[in-house]
Amino acid sequence: MTGALWLIATICFVLAIYPVTLYPLTLSFARKRIPNRTSPVDPRPTLAICMSAYMEERTIVSKIESLLAMAKLYGPARIYVYVDGSSDRTAELLESYRDRIELVVSEARSGKTAGLNRLVELSTEEMLTFTDANVNAPPDSLVTLLQRFTDPMVAAVSARLIFANNSESGTSGSTALYWDMEETVKRMESDTIGLVGVDGALFMIRRSAYVAAPNELIDDLYVSLMVTLNGGLVVSEGSVLVEERNASRWQEEFQRKRRIACQAINVHRTLWPRLRKLPTGQLYGYLAHRVLKWIAPFNIALSALLFWVGFALWVGFAPAMSLVMAGLAIVLALSAAGLRYARGVLSAVTSLIGVGLGVLDSVALGRTYTTWTPAPSIRV
Repeated sequence: MTGALWLIATICFVLAIYPVTLYPLTLSFARKRIPNRTSPVDPRPTLAICMSAYMEERTIVSKIESLLAMAKLYGPARIYVYVDGSSDRTAELLESYRDRIELVVSEARSGKTAGLNRLVELSTEEMLTFTDANVNAPPDSLVTLLQRFTDPMVAAVSARLIFANNSESGTSGSTALYWDMEETVKRMESDTIGLVGVDGALFMIRRSAYVAAPNELIDDLYVSLMVTLNGGLVVSEGSVLVEERNASRWQEEFQRKRRIACQAINVHRTLWPRLRKLPTGQLYGYLAHRVLKWIAPFNIALSALLFWVGFALWVGFAPAMSLVMAGLAIVLALSAAGLRYARGVLSAVTSLIGVGLGVLDSVALGRTYTTWTPAPSIRV
């Protein structure tokens, strides 16, 4: 009985860590490699740079100045900004840029996706770029991303995201460590089967490949998955490093993970009838990288429970419970004493709980998180 429980627990644990361990290992054995074709594009196609902003008065001026520098270096580019019902000075600060950008200010909140959809409808350019208001990018980012479109199969290109405040807290450190693993997986994915979904920090897409997301769904995952579903190739350009802050408080990271997981599952539920018909390699990538990642909290919880029950059957329930309580007390004590690694462990656990609750939000409650408030520590 104990052996059977431990075997099932081991399987659950392996499935939980599969997306960042065995999955990239399997990609390393892939025979097919996507060539990294890059060359200067002349003349450059027209480009619309689209951004939705909410409560960004601390960063909006520096962000717009950065986008203006990027657009100037690119050439035929126009900046489109949507302000989503901000009650701070975001819209006010942008007024002085009306002669250089297309500015759309909404008095009511509609959500990021609705705002970006309005900007795309307003624009006419051949290429589209999406970025977040809190992301810092080098001036030549757009020029470098465009060079990947030399390959006619490439329909969308994503930059590589790194976090600027890794050492600020246990929470920011554990999140950055996880994200470094994610970016490693993405690079391998990009070189073999193509990216299965992108994040919205900075990515460029052909207008002909763009399919607008429903307003209640998150735009970056939906748009990039639709590119794949329609036969286009999504790749990562690792030489373009963009930077942002991540949440430094565990409460903020918990809420962020919950929201992101819920939004991701909503996209999955909407597109699954088409996703399940993907070619074998891409379907494997989607299931191994995305789906297993979203259900990892449940696999970890089941694995821990089965390991504990098996251990309790072996040594007795009282000693097994005492061991668990002692371990928990040690981690809490070390965290209270300010040990960063202990706080990182607690933050990782709360993040996993957030992901699990986000999945349940989508499946059981039908939540959408169409609008949300950014974590304060991200906007410092």
